[in-house]
Amino acid sequence: MKSKKYSEALLNLFKKKGFKVKEFENVIESKIIIERSGEIFKKSLLSFEDDNGKNFSLRPDLTISACLDYIKNIKRGIYKYAYFDQAYRRTFGKESLVRNQLGCEIIGSSNLKLNTEIVNLIDQSLKKVIKYKTTIKINDINIFYTLVDSLKLPSRWRLRLKRHFWRHDYFKELIMRLESNSDLQKNVFELDKKFFFKMKKLKQNEKIAGRKINEILSRFEKKIKEPRSNINGVRVAQIIRDFLNINCPLKNAKNELKKFEIKNKINLKLNQFDVFDLKLKNNDAIFSTNIGRSAEYYTGLVFEIYKKSKNLNLASGGRYDNLMQTLGAKTKVGAIGGAINYDNILKL
Repeated sequence: MKSKKYSEALLNLFKKKGFKVKEFENVIESKIIIERSGEIFKKSLLSFEDDNGKNFSLRPDLTISACLDYIKNIKRGIYKYAYFDQAYRRTFGKESLVRNQLGCEIIGSSNLKLNTEIVNLIDQSLKKVIKYKTTIKINDINIFYTLVDSLKLPSRWRLRLKRHFWRHDYFKELIMRLESNSDLQKNVFELDKKFFFKMKKLKQNEKIAGRKINEILSRFEKKIKEPRSNINGVRVAQIIRDFLNINCPLKNAKNELKKFEIKNKINLKLNQFDVFDLKLKNNDAIFSTNIGRSAEYYTGLVFEIYKKSKNLNLASGGRYDNLMQTLGAKTKVGAIGGAINYDNILKL
């Protein structure tokens, strides 16, 4: 069977590099995801209650399963996971609820040299097993965050753009709202201010549109403290769109971003990012600012690997240095990993 042949070959290549094949629990307590993860996972959970009313979910992602296993069983030091199993996620289209996920994770280290190790391992393993040429797309999520921080925007808008970067459709709506200036124009602000003073006279615990009046007033007080003059939403929206359209060979990425800085009179602090210095064995590497938005837990380097001739996504992954603590670890634990889109491999 082609499926078994591919999975065994890939796992054997991972084991030769010191990764240990693990099996994870199929069911996890729902509150771990609901209380600690982002909106995408919350909406996609396949959940049920036991006889005592406790809520459980089928595992939505094996990276999360590896993190939970580390917290429960490993607790300290560097551990290299490899796995092949199924993840279950509610879909809102034609996609299957069941995804075959084969991958590897290095948990317990923030060493940036591991970025190169993981990308090369997955890419070179794929090429050995499926015998096709591949293209790697590379990005660092933190460059986008640095861009947002450099823009002349109220702090609540900067936070909003970062928080919803993962929600593609809603993020587009935010950019359109930003472009319209409706939330930034001084005359609109002054009109809102009149409503603010009227609402201060109302009972603070009453609700309007599902929110208590004191909550609404608290948010608007933050608006009052932030200057609104000389904020050009149209220009800011265009800068963000232009940034997310940057797509070039990785070797040219730093120069392209420097041109972008000069054109828009901003500082992206490029020297603090190691993504431009990755020692990749595959010369066909592209820097793309619009990748890595499929999982909310990524914190730095992200990558996607494609079959070159068909542009078929074969694998994706990245660094997630905050996820362990989010899931319950007592301290911050560095981690990086990647998952092979096994169902796509079977289409080849």
